[in-house]
Amino acid sequence: MFNTVAIIGLGLIGGSIARMLKKMNNEVIIRAYGRNPELLQGAKEEGIIDDGGSINKIDCSGVDLFIVATPVLSSIDLIHSLLGSDDLKKEALIIDAGSVKQSIIDSIIAHDKACQFIGCHPMAGSEKSGYQYSSHSLLDNAWVIITPHDKNNESDIKKIEAFWKMLECNTIIIDAQLHDTRVAYSSHLPHIASTALVDSFDIGKNSTYSTIEPFIGKGFRDMTRLAGGKPDMWADIVLLNHGNIVNALDSYINSLMHIKSIMQQAAQTNDRTLLYKYFATIRQKWEKYND
Repeated sequence: MFNTVAIIGLGLIGGSIARMLKKMNNEVIIRAYGRNPELLQGAKEEGIIDDGGSINKIDCSGVDLFIVATPVLSSIDLIHSLLGSDDLKKEALIIDAGSVKQSIIDSIIAHDKACQFIGCHPMAGSEKSGYQYSSHSLLDNAWVIITPHDKNNESDIKKIEAFWKMLECNTIIIDAQLHDTRVAYSSHLPHIASTALVDSFDIGKNSTYSTIEPFIGKGFRDMTRLAGGKPDMWADIVLLNHGNIVNALDSYINSLMHIKSIMQQAAQTNDRTLLYKYFATIRQKWEKYND
């Protein structure tokens, strides 16, 4: 399908793609590029990549597919740089792995080579970052959202869809704007909520972690895990999808106010049933999402 692939940003996602790609097709040539080229040596010694170099000196010659797996703002600059390269093959395609899509498309749509970029978002990840945390299993049965634009060719879209399916991912093709709206609720809001929960946690002026550790259970750890995500990645996401995220956050705040109101009413009237009905209703809703 693609004989030579360049992965720009060999971190958690880029590294996992490289691992799965080599597993499925050991003959593919993988070039990797990063801000610290020396960190790529381990992946080369493992046989996961064939060559590595600086992100500032990307060799476009002979590459069939570019995968840009960096924070969104840097991805925009990199995609522009690739599209502007004289060595970019006419049949070569560029995809990304970012969590915001419309901003990227808006930035390149006027480019005369815009048809060579197709937006992608693997719905896989972790609060951890770096190649050392990459794995084949990260992409196993994961959904990849493909967000083509008006200048893309249908045949190229099918190639990219086939590429992800070859990596054993599920695919869905939707409009970039719809993608950004949906992930604001399903992905971006959970991170903001996790961050706010950490921010609201008050251990007291005279307390240390050791004194409160017995009170921190799995629930708190599960709820706050996402707050450990990379600040540079999340700064980009919030900046570029702030409108949708604010709408999602407003909805979440309304939900918090709703449960607060129910709690206060139940406490004033000593009405346990009121609370039970609320929690039962939400559990039914949760079960629909987790069938």
